Amino acid sequence: MALFPSQEALTSQAVSAILLAMQKRPRCNFAPTGGSTPLALYQALAPHLRDNPQYHHVHYYTQDEVPFHPFENDKGAIYRHLQRHLFAPAGVPDERIHALNGGNYSQADRQIHTDGGIDLLILGLGSDGHIAANLPGTPFDSEAHRISVDRKKPALIAALANEVGAKELVPDAYFSFGIKTIMQAKNILLLVSGEKKALILKQALEGPLMEELPASILRLHPACTLFADFDAAQLLSENHPR
Repeated sequence: MALFPSQEALTSQAVSAILLAMQKRPRCNFAPTGGSTPLALYQALAPHLRDNPQYHHVHYYTQDEVPFHPFENDKGAIYRHLQRHLFAPAGVPDERIHALNGGNYSQADRQIHTDGGIDLLILGLGSDGHIAANLPGTPFDSEAHRISVDRKKPALIAALANEVGAKELVPDAYFSFGIKTIMQAKNILLLVSGEKKALILKQALEGPLMEELPASILRLHPACTLFADFDAAQLLSENHPR
């Protein structure tokens, strides 16, 4: 666990940690995450990667995908988000991007194993404790999977519409690495910032280990490091220096 006085300090140290991890292997399999939390991280990371042969051995794996209806087997909103904020600014060619979608999710775990496993996986923490697109109740032993959209849940439809840009583009299903997939990564970096995440972070670290709180399983990972700012860590009971 590493705590920082600001998101800026967290981002700076996270960039250093990622670059160091990327340099350790002849092939590095890196799984970035979507969402808003890592945007500053990608903005700071991309210039180090662009036109730098030192990082041309890095392959990128997307953890989840929300396709644009009805194109379930194509690249969707998560890929577009990462392309805009990381892949394009970093100059990553298509042949080093392995995008999860409806056409390959059922083989994703097998392919990752064949490729040598995920060396470093970045996670954010959802306000309900979800990781990747694994919502509360997802089995801890789940592999990459298809998640059917329940159109009777207005909040879910609204969230997905925000991802894809319009309600009529909300797909019938979206896709995610499973929790087992995530836990098989060699290293995980969990990024949490802001006081709005303070309660769920406390529950994830100190509450019951349960499938209703997917992030709670990360406590069992042998190489999961939490990077949190002081606002996010303010409710933790451990005595950390501030």
